[in-house]
Amino acid sequence: MFEIDPNSQANLTEIATEHVHLDLAVDFAGTKLEGTAVYRLVALLPTQEVVLDTAHLKLGGARLKLIDGSLVPLEIDTNSIHEIYGTALRVLLPEPVAAGDKLTIEVDYETSPDSGAIQFLTPEQTLGKSHPYLFTQCEEIHARSLLPCQDSPSVKISYSANVRVPKPLTALMSAIATGSRNEGNSTVFSFEQQTTIPSYLIALVVGNLASAKISDRCAVWSEPENIDACAWEFAEMETILQTAEDVISPYLWGRYDLLVLPPSFPY
Repeated sequence: MFEIDPNSQANLTEIATEHVHLDLAVDFAGTKLEGTAVYRLVALLPTQEVVLDTAHLKLGGARLKLIDGSLVPLEIDTNSIHEIYGTALRVLLPEPVAAGDKLTIEVDYETSPDSGAIQFLTPEQTLGKSHPYLFTQCEEIHARSLLPCQDSPSVKISYSANVRVPKPLTALMSAIATGSRNEGNSTVFSFEQQTTIPSYLIALVVGNLASAKISDRCAVWSEPENIDACAWEFAEMETILQTAEDVISPYLWGRYDLLVLPPSFPY
């Protein structure tokens, strides 16, 4: 495609993503995430396909969700492969859509150990040495290896997620936590990001995590072995945030939390 963004194969001039919902399970043994992404889309021009960026993903089925909630299987094409930009996922619609039409599609997928966005750490690579850990880094164009997406900063999306992780681990995202529930040996954490962001700002971390409250809207997270030192280091977060608001504008993201990664963080 390359008409708007030379680093994306998505059909950015024809389709825009408005919202993505992720339903994912973390598999530490397989060093992968697996689940479903649900996309709320709007057509910008008449088209009969949705093209998403992917890289190092194993793609399953795709479905169109109708107004009554029923699902229609969709044909997919993954023959367009670029050495740098990955595999274009072409989702073929059963009939053309007109400009302004809205549609919802679902895509099943799983990541692979080759994902450029996801780093899995063994317990030995963490401070506590007892539990595995993962974190993501989607800049610059690695979000496409975390989920199929229009991986371009020209597209701003809201997103939500349910992330299933093994107990006793905790999941965090670049979104507001909205709750959690127990499912056997797993915990499902839910998130909502209502402020629209580019795909490279989607972030996930899973590990043995503890938090320290700094203020009503600020907290610091780290492994439990380090939480007191981290809380001391960032004790002035609220003061700094208030000063920034005085100079620039009110903070619009709801919460301002910081995460301190394990000592083996490579950046």
